[in-house]
Order: sequence, then structure tokens, then C-alpha cells
Amino acid sequence: MLIVTLALSLVPTPYYVVAPGNAVDLSTRLFVEGRPPPQRRFYLTDVSVVRASVVLLAAGLWPGVRIVYRDTIVPPGVTAGGFDRLMVDAMGDSQNAAAIVAERAAGYHVAEPPQSIVVGNVLAASHAAGVLAPGDTIARVGNVAIRRMTDLATAFAGVRPGSPVTVGFVRAGRSRSVRIVTIAGPHGARLGVAVRVLSARAQLPVPVRYLMGGIAGSSGGLMFALDIYAGLRPGHARGSVAGTGTIASDGRVGPIEGVAQKLIAARRVGAELFLVPKENYASVAHETGIRVVPVATFREALAAIGD
Repeated sequence: MLIVTLALSLVPTPYYVVAPGNAVDLSTRLFVEGRPPPQRRFYLTDVSVVRASVVLLAAGLWPGVRIVYRDTIVPPGVTAGGFDRLMVDAMGDSQNAAAIVAERAAGYHVAEPPQSIVVGNVLAASHAAGVLAPGDTIARVGNVAIRRMTDLATAFAGVRPGSPVTVGFVRAGRSRSVRIVTIAGPHGARLGVAVRVLSARAQLPVPVRYLMGGIAGSSGGLMFALDIYAGLRPGHARGSVAGTGTIASDGRVGPIEGVAQKLIAARRVGAELFLVPKENYASVAHETGIRVVPVATFREALAAIGD
């Protein structure tokens, strides 16, 4: 019986176990140059994500644990290693955006850094499959240089689905050019790839340093921004605030996965307030024992914590 159990523990499945992770005190991981840590504690919350073996599927019976299909975690067409790299990049981008938002809100001028449009994953039905790959930077489509997301809309304006376009991209430092036949998208011709925006490192008036260890992904952006802002604009408020949510350089707060598991982590450290993206609020609106506030922007988050 023991041998059978051990064997089943090694059999992979197409599922992942999503469980409550940790609430990380940012006063020990984030440092604003020349400023002491805020008196109020800000907690980044994360989740534990583990590939499920046959035995681990039983973990779905535990309180606060979910079993989800692989495609919910890892985009189709992306390898596990490629996904790890995407998560590391996403963490760096969220830190960059958080510092921009926080320092602007604190009254500093921060110039908008250059952006890159990077392939996240390629749809199986796309003619770009086997040509473009996750991590490629799209530099040009037709005669349009791609520097921001809006440039993609400009490049495909007037292009009919099924028509080929010339795509210039950069992979591993080398520039390449290919012809790709477009497919039909919701609003016209598309390449059939999911892309994300990466910003170059901003020139910050007040340097910020992160020591995040093995934490990756973009969902800490909101809490990073709040902690930086509190360091730049110190007040006398105490207590603890936990939360989750991506943040864009214009201050918009975006949705994430695993909100219920992150709320459990916040409770474990005794947080008084949990900030959640508005799109995720319905899944935790019924929770008691901690005040849960939905926010759509950084300004709304500041109002929620009383700043």
C-alpha cells in the first residue's frame, strides 16, 4: 500500500493546487531611500501554487484550497519554465509601475518610461504559432513602429483578416522579420497572440529597493505602491493593511487570481483591512472578521486607508 501511495504521489495531472500563502510585511522587503519604514504595516499577500499529483488532488477537500486546471494558471502554449520567466518579469514590471504611481501621488515628477510590447503566449489557431514565441518583443507591424499598446490598433487599422502582415520582432537581442497571415479577432484582423506591456526602469527621484526573495508575479503592485507612498508621506496612522491587485503606471488597479486564498493569509496576520480589485470583490464580499474594500484606482486605495 505504501508503494502504491508513493507511486501515485509522483503521477502528474493537468491540475494545480492553489492554497493560502503568506502575508509578507513589506517593511522587511521594501526600502525607500532615506526614509524609515511606515508606522502602519502593509502586507503583500500571495498564494501557494503546486502542480497536483494524483495524491495531491485530495487537497481540494481542505478549507481554502482550490484545484484548478493548468490553463487557469499557465497560458496555453507556454512551458513551465517560460511561465516562471514571465512571472519574474511581471514582478519587476509591477515594482516599476508601483514606484511611478506612488512617487507621482506624493508630488514628485516621474517621466513615463519607454514601453515594450512582449508576446505572452500564442494561440494554437494563430498562424504565428511556431513563428513568434513568449518573450519576443514586437518592434514593428507593417510600417508602424510598436512602442505602446495603442500602436497595435493603429497597425491593424484597415487590415482585413486573412491578409499577411510583416512583423518585426526582437528575440534574445537579435532583430528578425517575418510575414504572418492574420486571423479574425473581435475587432478585425489580429496576429492571434496575447501581449503584455513592459516598461523600462523609471528614473525615480527617490530610489526604491526591493528584496522579495522567491515571490513573483504582478499581484503585489497595489501594496508596493501604498508602502512606498506611506514612506514618502509619513503619517501617524498605525494598524495593518493587507491586499492584492496589479497596478498600472496611470494608477489603475487590475484583477488577480486567488483572492479568497489571499484573504485567509491576511487574516492569519491579524490585518484589519483587506484591499481587493473591484473585479474580484464579489468572490469575497460575504467575508466577515476583516473589512474588505474594493478599489479600482490607487486614489481609491488611499481613500480607503484614510490618506
